[in-house]
Amino acid sequence: MYLCVEKGVFSILTLLCCVTSLRADGDYDGFMTVGLYHALDASPEGEFAERGRVTVQSLHGEASVLQQGTLSLPDRHRLKDLAKQDGIYRLKAVVKTVDGKETPFLTFVKACSLVESRLSDTVTLSLDHSGTVIAVTMSTNALCQGSYVDLEDIRQFNTSVAFKHTEQGPVPDTATYIQKMEREREARERGETKDNRSFLAKYWMYIVPVLIFVLLSGAVNPEGAAGGGGGGGGGGGGR
Repeated sequence: MYLCVEKGVFSILTLLCCVTSLRADGDYDGFMTVGLYHALDASPEGEFAERGRVTVQSLHGEASVLQQGTLSLPDRHRLKDLAKQDGIYRLKAVVKTVDGKETPFLTFVKACSLVESRLSDTVTLSLDHSGTVIAVTMSTNALCQGSYVDLEDIRQFNTSVAFKHTEQGPVPDTATYIQKMEREREARERGETKDNRSFLAKYWMYIVPVLIFVLLSGAVNPEGAAGGGGGGGGGGGGR
């Protein structure tokens, strides 16, 4: 009986260790689902129908599983009519995380570009530094050139899922700067800091006003200086 209990406890511990190691390796980090819904009419109030679902198994390894059904014949006609009208194909992506929180995102492309790409598109999930989805965008690799596309060529979506991670910019080293300022302040308080600046660099704020005063005084009274010189000449003539 004790042997059975010990074996059972050992099995549970082994299972917990395996689960912990899988989580530590990042195989199940950031698990979430992204529901895809599209609108096939030109009306802004058009209803969104389910198109498929993306299951993100790992953000670290960018592992995902995409499930999408076949586009029905009426929907193919609606999509081609939307392309003829030069309308907009709208895609709504609802991101649902493990804790049950749902966040909707709306993106769009021109319907003619989607049709002429034969339903080949890319859904990009933009992530911040914490792995939270901050945007979902859709794009195609085709232009609207008026090419003929058969209905059989737009039966099935050929979608790629891409991940775009936010790059963190350089962080200023404020701690080192603060420590440097503290050391300089303490040195000034102890009188250890020497001022190696030149005489002009130290006292220019006192020298400049004196020079300005001298220059202004000479400019204001030029006639007085000239008159004094003339009087001296007259005295010499008297002798």
